[in-house]
Amino acid sequence: MKYFILVLLSTILTGAAHAHPDHAETGMQHEAAAMAAAAADFLVTLDEDQRSSVLFDLSDTEAREGWSNLPTTMAPRSGLQIATLNDTQRIALHRLLARGLSSEGYGDAMHIMTLETYLRAGVEAAIAERGEDLSDEDRERATSRMEANDPENYWVRIFGDPASGTWSLVLDGHHLAVTATVVEGRIAFTPVFLGNNPQTIQTGTYAGRRSLQHELDRVADLMASLETEQMDELVQSDDTRDSARFAGPDWVPDMEAAPVGLSAADLNAEQQIMLTYAIREFIGTATMAAADAQMARIEADGLDNIMLAWWGDYTDLSRRFMLRITGPSLHIDFTRTGREDRPNHFHIVIRDPSNEYGSDWLRTHYEEAHAEE
Repeated sequence: MKYFILVLLSTILTGAAHAHPDHAETGMQHEAAAMAAAAADFLVTLDEDQRSSVLFDLSDTEAREGWSNLPTTMAPRSGLQIATLNDTQRIALHRLLARGLSSEGYGDAMHIMTLETYLRAGVEAAIAERGEDLSDEDRERATSRMEANDPENYWVRIFGDPASGTWSLVLDGHHLAVTATVVEGRIAFTPVFLGNNPQTIQTGTYAGRRSLQHELDRVADLMASLETEQMDELVQSDDTRDSARFAGPDWVPDMEAAPVGLSAADLNAEQQIMLTYAIREFIGTATMAAADAQMARIEADGLDNIMLAWWGDYTDLSRRFMLRITGPSLHIDFTRTGREDRPNHFHIVIRDPSNEYGSDWLRTHYEEAHAEE
């Protein structure tokens, strides 16, 4: 009876895409149409120069893949900066973002952007504390960094014509990069970068507020359930990997290399459901139907093709660590990073090796378009 209940919970959690594969496709068509309408409404609010800044050719892969986790002082962005928009334009942009993300994804993105206020205050306090001991060069560098830590210092790019049904959206800035590629009613939402600093606010009116906590909780539940033999397969090293390589799209590991870690097939039924919970949490930034469709593809890969690997201290998740969940249609790296004595800082990267930036769908789209010529 317990196993039946667990399977039932897994089916419910996996959503409509699991029970009715065509429901996710139909749902994505509605979501894609709503996104296109919101994009058109946003573009109408812009003047000619702004439209020139925000619009790119869909084939401009350099701009599409030019997102970064790094501050803009280290990685300048292209496109249209939120800080330059008036109220009407901001309202239209946020309608587009709300349509292109789930409620979870939109909330996470807004919280991450708001955290720049705390980083800015920290740099400003450090400048004041150092006072005259700070050299002119260091002061200039710190001031530039402080000014870059701005909730409005995020940049939007639109590729192609939303009205055509095949186009792409990118929003990025420090600790945040979200993408959506729409191809004839289907939505690819990877890559995604989600970060925070601080993960948990420590002082003031908002002390205790945290971001990306549910991802941590799902991982913690799974880790706590593992047996010694499973840990022996899972843990690769006591040392964490350098998360700096998560900065942009070039970090993707060699997918041809032999996978390492613990096979999801070696989890028991309850642990497999915990893994499903965790994966759903990570891909939950996407719109509902897009996430359901992605989950269906991940399940179709089979448990034998999904691997988990861990670097760092697995007994205390308040310390630095990195978890990797990888398979043919999914690649997640989740790291707790930051100062060794206070790693209050997350980086999460979500990729789809089989359809990054909707590449598989776009390839078919272009082949069919040329075949009609």
